[in-house]
Amino acid sequence: MNAKDIIQPKVAALLPIYDRGNVTIFLTGDGEKVIIRKTCKTVLKNLARHYNVDLVAARKNCGRLLNKKLQVPIPLTSKILLIPVKFREKPLGKNDGALGYLNFFQIKEINEAKRRKCIVSFDNGVKIKVPITRETMEEYLKNARMVESIFLRDDISEHNNAVLPEERPAEIIYECICSEARNAVEAVLNETFAGIPPFR
Repeated sequence: MNAKDIIQPKVAALLPIYDRGNVTIFLTGDGEKVIIRKTCKTVLKNLARHYNVDLVAARKNCGRLLNKKLQVPIPLTSKILLIPVKFREKPLGKNDGALGYLNFFQIKEINEAKRRKCIVSFDNGVKIKVPITRETMEEYLKNARMVESIFLRDDISEHNNAVLPEERPAEIIYECICSEARNAVEAVLNETFAGIPPFR
């Protein structure tokens, strides 16, 4: 799978996991799960660079609108509005980070789960359990709707959705998981996505 194959599908989520390091699951709008061997923070920066978005300015402007400094939704395009969500309860390393990013436009519904968690269902049929309450997640969605109404109007320019030319490798993807490595992370993927077991 090359870089264009990963950039073109709709972005559903960026989720941090551990697999021979601190890596990212790129969940596409089609439900495909691709391992990117970079941190969520790095993938987010490169995704923003691809769409010519200044993350600092985006967070500042949206934070001012919401009167918030943390968990501020990040608008990248008219179809990508990323909601920062706590995904890891206990990061192993001090700088590993706990946040994942869910695309507001790909979320279908939110359901309550046990132990102050909730289940996020995407349009692609994938469900994930996140360690925050349904009420908190609904608050995040409300904030995202406000950002959408102000920063992502219907007349937004579509130039940001252009695919990178062939001669310029995309910075978003550095190393995709190979077929041999898929077996090594199968247990992680099953634990995260398949019957939605509790976090450890």
